[in-house]
Amino acid sequence: MKRGVSFLLSVLVLVALILPGCGQKRDSLQIAGWELYQDTYYGISFKYPQGWPVTQEGGRFSVYSSQDVINRFYDFTAEGPDGVRILVSTQKMDTLETLEEYVAQLSTNLQGFGFDITTTEPSTLVGLPGALVHYKGAVDARNVIEAVQLTAMRDSSLFAVKMEAFNELFAPGRAVFDTVVATLHLPKPRSEMTQEELASPATDFVKFENDRLSVQHPSNFEVSMPKPKAPSEFAMDIKGYRQDSYVHIDVIPAQGLAAEKVVEQNAKFFRETSRGTATVSGTSTTYINYSATKDVQSRVYFLVKNDKFYRVIFNYYAPMRDVYLSAFEKTVGSLAVK
Repeated sequence: MKRGVSFLLSVLVLVALILPGCGQKRDSLQIAGWELYQDTYYGISFKYPQGWPVTQEGGRFSVYSSQDVINRFYDFTAEGPDGVRILVSTQKMDTLETLEEYVAQLSTNLQGFGFDITTTEPSTLVGLPGALVHYKGAVDARNVIEAVQLTAMRDSSLFAVKMEAFNELFAPGRAVFDTVVATLHLPKPRSEMTQEELASPATDFVKFENDRLSVQHPSNFEVSMPKPKAPSEFAMDIKGYRQDSYVHIDVIPAQGLAAEKVVEQNAKFFRETSRGTATVSGTSTTYINYSATKDVQSRVYFLVKNDKFYRVIFNYYAPMRDVYLSAFEKTVGSLAVK
C-alpha cells in the first residue's frame, strides 16, 4: 500500500512539473546578469540581460528573451513559448514630422492593427523630450500582446525603445525595458561635435531615386538639383557640412559618341594627375584624378550609357582624404542610371 501511495505521489509531482510547460505560459523571466551591447557604426550602446539573443537589421537592434521565442515576434499567432522582445532603433527622418505627429500616426497604425492604446504620456529618453505609448491587444483566441514604446527625436533622427510581451510577461518585461532605457547611450549631438566630426560623411547611407537615376549617399548629406547649364539636361549635387566636398552629377546628350571619344574630348578640361577605371551602373568607366584648387582633390567619371553622357565629379578636402574618398567612391559605385 505504501509503495502504491509513493508511486502516485511521484506521478503527481511529475505532472505538476510538466503541466506549466505544456501550457507554454509563464510570468517570470530568467535574468542571470547584464551585458553591454555596443554598436560603433550607429554610436549606440545599452545593457540587456546576459545570454539573450540579439539580432540587427540596419539601425534596428532586437533582443529576445530566448532563441525559442524569436519566430513568435515575426508571426504573433505562431506556436511556441511566451517571451519578450526589446527593440532599440535609430532612423533618419526624411520629413519635417514632429514628435507629436509621429506619435499620432503610430497610434493610428496600432489601432488599425487591432491594438488598444492604453496610455500616451510625455517622458524622456536620454534626456530628450519623448513620448511613451502603452498598448495592448489580442492576437488570437489564446494570446495577448502588451507593449510599451518610448520615442524621442534629435538632429532629424528618431530614436525609440520598444518592449513587446506575450500574456503575463509584460510586468517582468517592463523591468528589462526600464534598464535598457536607463543605460541607453546615443550618438553625440551635433551641438557637441567638432568641425571634423560634423564634416565627416555618415557611415549609414540613404537612397535617392528619380526617373533618371538612383544613388546612395551618406545620410548627413543632402541632395539638391540646381538648374542645369547647357548642354546638360539634368544636374544634381550631394553636399554635406563642407561646401568644398561634394558629389556633382550632370547628364549630357552623348550624340552617338562612344565612351572613348567622350573621354578624349573632355579630358583636356581637367588638370589630370592620374586616371583609372571603375564599374559604374554596370559599365566599365574611365575616371581622371585632378586638382583644381589648393587642399581640394577631385575626380571626374565619364559614363556613357543609353546615348547619355553622365559626368560624375567629386571634390573633397584633401586633409580628410581617408573619410571622404571611400564614402564618395561608394556613392559613385551605387549609381544606377535608367
